[in-house]
Amino acid sequence: MGLEQALEPDERRVREFCDSPAGVSESAASLSSKLGISHRSCRSILEQLVEQGVVSRHDYLDIEPMYFRFPTK
Repeated sequence: MGLEQALEPDERRVREFCDSPAGVSESAASLSSKLGISHRSCRSILEQLVEQGVVSRHDYLDIEPMYFRFPTK
């Protein structure tokens, strides 16, 4: 069984979205709305991806954290 098959459906959808060739710049609230999954679940998955080095997190004073991933050239 491959890694993709072992993932829960929500995690697979978030990972696929973050793997966009154009890159990603999203908040957990925005991404959860786009993917139709719970905000709590989306934030948890994104935090796991931060720990794994897949995306980076930027904290701001006036808005919720943003998660970024841009492909290298």
